[in-house]
Amino acid sequence: MAVLLTLSNTLDGVAFTDALSAGGTGVSMGQVSSGSYAPVTDKALNTGRKDLYISHDGVNEISGLAMFLQEYGAGTSFTYGGSDSAANDSTSILGIGSGSGTSKNNGDGLSAGIWFDFTANVSDTNQFDAVTRAAYVKIMGKASLGIDLATAQPVLKEAMVYESTGEQVASSPVDGQIGPAGNTVLGDAAHVRSRFYVPDGSLLSGIHQFEVVFVYAFTS
Repeated sequence: MAVLLTLSNTLDGVAFTDALSAGGTGVSMGQVSSGSYAPVTDKALNTGRKDLYISHDGVNEISGLAMFLQEYGAGTSFTYGGSDSAANDSTSILGIGSGSGTSKNNGDGLSAGIWFDFTANVSDTNQFDAVTRAAYVKIMGKASLGIDLATAQPVLKEAMVYESTGEQVASSPVDGQIGPAGNTVLGDAAHVRSRFYVPDGSLLSGIHQFEVVFVYAFTS
């Protein structure tokens, strides 16, 4: 029996069902302006993000959980509804990530691409700080990270959480492992923060679509 993942925006929440252009459901990052990021609340204060909670329905832990980006529709078979093409979107998003700067709030206008922060309990002030927290903040496409299965980014142990009168950090987490429901040692969910950065003067415009692929191993 297959073990299935759930991707939600709250701990123990229901799966994302954002309506996507041309049909299908998933995660919408919202609108982003040149020189900023999305979702943004207050750029100067470094606030705003899309929270991703990853959990599963297995009775044992999963392992080897990692993430990479691929062309929209390659896995879901959804019809592309962007402004260019699925192939060009994938190339351009990974391309700007490759050349991205490291400003957490795009203060210099050089940050670009899809970023993930794998520390569940980091403060708003320090979230996405790719200078002082480079071990936990990952930019897809930079140094060829997350461009295919071979370069997939592991979900780090610092993301593992569970519910107990609020979100708690797992007591003995392991990179790439999420325990079954109620597991407090490994955690029963991963809390990953995400943003989409666009640099100053970017030629990106319109709607852009891509897929985030999760790979993992399980024992049913």
